[in-house]
Amino acid sequence: MSKENRRTFIKNSSFAVAGSMMPFNIIKSGSLYTNNDIVKVGLIGCGGRGTGAAVQALNADDNVHLTAMGDIFPDRMEKSLSALKEEHPERTKVNADHKFIGFDAYQKVIDSGVDVVLLAAPPYARPEHLEAAVNAGKHVFAEKPVAVDGPGIRKVLASAKVAKEKNLALVSGFCFRYQNANREAFGRILDGAVGDIRSVTGYRYGGELWSFPRKDDWGEMEYQLRNWYYYDWLSGDFIVEVAVHSLDMMAWALGDRIPIKAIGVGGRQKRIDPIYGNIYDYADV
Repeated sequence: MSKENRRTFIKNSSFAVAGSMMPFNIIKSGSLYTNNDIVKVGLIGCGGRGTGAAVQALNADDNVHLTAMGDIFPDRMEKSLSALKEEHPERTKVNADHKFIGFDAYQKVIDSGVDVVLLAAPPYARPEHLEAAVNAGKHVFAEKPVAVDGPGIRKVLASAKVAKEKNLALVSGFCFRYQNANREAFGRILDGAVGDIRSVTGYRYGGELWSFPRKDDWGEMEYQLRNWYYYDWLSGDFIVEVAVHSLDMMAWALGDRIPIKAIGVGGRQKRIDPIYGNIYDYADV
């Protein structure tokens, strides 16, 4: 696709962009960026997914520059920055005064003059980060999941409404929705090609995920934050953090009908070692 085409409106100024391209056909002051404009991007959350999102953003357009980064841990940021400079040395322009560390780093990235923010911190922080970005008038890529509990979901829904009112680009990390093959297949299903859908089942096959052994100078908070996937207050448990992709596609196949209620049970049988925090290893809902 040409840069000209990538920067055109889609469906009354809403956006349906490929997940690998990120939201850079965006609006500024009621008009589109021109091909000569520099789009300044800020990364919030410098882990593996955040680094990947930044690489994808820089791949999207030659005039995208990464100008600010924020994380809780300096070592995570430096590792991410090193990888980004290796991948895109000419457009990774994060000066020392735009490297923000701490729980308030997200706000400093938002306030640093960026046009777009990439939200890739652990899910517990997403509602607060999204609210701050939208209130500041920033375009947003928000990784999944968007929250870990009901109050967080309601805050995200409120922020999405404000983003729409402000005509901001807000793109979700539900990447399978942006794949052309999926859109064609699900489009046919929803058009009735296989009849009425009465039941759906989703599968995900994968190995064990990462974990970081405890170090002597880590307190309990740092240990849990570095291993956030294994604590339900940080990740929402595996059914929210990982299985949410499958749940999203199941909902898609059903026409995004919202369940009236759900009843579930779950527990731990295999992953009982302390390294697995407090998340379950099976759930039936």
